[in-house]
Amino acid sequence: MTFFVVEIIFLLCLILLAQVYILYPLSLRFFSLFKPTPPSAPFSGGEFVSIIVAAYNEEKVIEEKIRNTLALDYPKDKVEILIGDDGSSDRTAEIAAKFDEVRLIKKERNEGKSAMLNDLCAAAKGELFLFSDANTMLDNSALKYLAAEFANKRVGCVCGQLSLKDESGSGLSKMESVYWKSESNLKALESNFGAVMGSNGALYAIRSELYPKLPTHKTVMDDFYVTAKILMKNYLCIFCKEALAFENTSASKYGEFKRKTRIGRANFNFLFSFLPLLNPLHPMKAYMFLSHKLLRWLSPFLLLAVFLCSVFLMQEHVFYKAFFALELLFVLAALLGVRVCNYFLSMNFALFWGFCKSFFREKGGAWERVER
Repeated sequence: MTFFVVEIIFLLCLILLAQVYILYPLSLRFFSLFKPTPPSAPFSGGEFVSIIVAAYNEEKVIEEKIRNTLALDYPKDKVEILIGDDGSSDRTAEIAAKFDEVRLIKKERNEGKSAMLNDLCAAAKGELFLFSDANTMLDNSALKYLAAEFANKRVGCVCGQLSLKDESGSGLSKMESVYWKSESNLKALESNFGAVMGSNGALYAIRSELYPKLPTHKTVMDDFYVTAKILMKNYLCIFCKEALAFENTSASKYGEFKRKTRIGRANFNFLFSFLPLLNPLHPMKAYMFLSHKLLRWLSPFLLLAVFLCSVFLMQEHVFYKAFFALELLFVLAALLGVRVCNYFLSMNFALFWGFCKSFFREKGGAWERVER
């Protein structure tokens, strides 16, 4: 009886992992066959847009970011640029202040990105808020493409497409680029159903009246939090592949691990506030949140359960001995630096460590900057 129960747990965890990494993308492709893609809306140029950038110690990129933003192909009288300097210890504020077109909000001490975004949005005047990171450069037409999607009054959030530039040529950079391409493909499929499961902070826009004040007492992923709250209000969140943004890949494995740990911690910090997305009255939205987010966040525990079950069952049948051997080979390959194995395990370990850290008290949502 005990072996039967463990076998059921083993099989269930395997199925859930397959759902995350294989079945979910395939199912979206299948469902999309019966959901024609709506035509792109023409650009009207009617919306006043506040471009919002929260910055901390970004002196290396802030001037390039401002010049890139000023060059966007959008009516100049319909744009304002707000940059928040969150107590930087470098020349970020000094450089930003040189531009007359920029509204600079400077804090004397570092309070965290969430607090900075709250202040910037409170000061912004736009009908639309466009959020972007200081190290993200936008394609000249990105704002036009994003703004055009809001012609549909049901659209509350539009996410652009992030393209990572690999300047290091490292295995980490290549795997990160592959990961983001797969994420963009998923967002494009989810967009067919108006429920992109999380924008990318590099480039996304929302209706200003839908901005939810971000919590500041602990780490939060502002892009997912904002998107989730807009989805809960039954607005559409869509993906615009023509709106392009560009960033460099992470500079180091440790830096990327820290970034993913912070993301994991933030997601578990506010897990219960996202559970209304499982509302059965909106079955497609619930299915996408469960598969793309909730089960992925739980993947480290599913992997651990599969491993422990296979150890327990290996004396029962040769199949479990073979499966356990494959698991050991996968771990060995990761330790030896095989890219796919190493990236997969490190990403899941970062999630697990983020979960553990979510139980510890935080001083607040202060910045943990990762060099890119």
